[in-house]
Amino acid sequence: MSDKNPTFVSEAEPAGREDLSGLFRERARILSEVPPEEHGGEKVAALSFQLAGEVYGVELKYLAETRRDAPLRRLPGVVPHLAGVMNLRGELIPVVDLRLVLGLGRSEAGALAAAVLVLSLKGSKLALAVDRTRDILNFPAKDLQPPPVSLDPERAIFIRGVHLTDGRLMNLLDVEKIIADPRFAGETHESP
Repeated sequence: MSDKNPTFVSEAEPAGREDLSGLFRERARILSEVPPEEHGGEKVAALSFQLAGEVYGVELKYLAETRRDAPLRRLPGVVPHLAGVMNLRGELIPVVDLRLVLGLGRSEAGALAAAVLVLSLKGSKLALAVDRTRDILNFPAKDLQPPPVSLDPERAIFIRGVHLTDGRLMNLLDVEKIIADPRFAGETHESP
């Protein structure tokens, strides 16, 4: 025989029930507590996408929708970075070849754009032709680093910052600067 005697709790022992009730109350209290919110400041929610082997992103607050295999209508006599226009439920939206804007060479797209991001800001809409969409990312704005100083100034004005994700740098676009840029606001003819 062992020196330890097993202890049995019977229903007749009110002290055991009180102990369990207290334990359950304590667990319920702990589980019902709302964790304190992080005081890290502003958060960035962005859709990442691929363009010429590089990773870029746009903030979700500017993204109206995404389209795959979007048919484009090419227009004669337009600026080189305008890939065409797309019909979005009866509204013609200009589609910008983001590769040319960012100095990555002309897109190979024909009459179909592999993926299109429709951006909206203060009633203005603009679509960006990209290679493919990737993931939705959420990170503290304080983790966003300024664009590298070695970046071409023509390209850097459209980059809000860079963020390291999955071991790769994601260039977060400054959508407000893109939409406000006069090159995208109604130019329809190439310069001679």
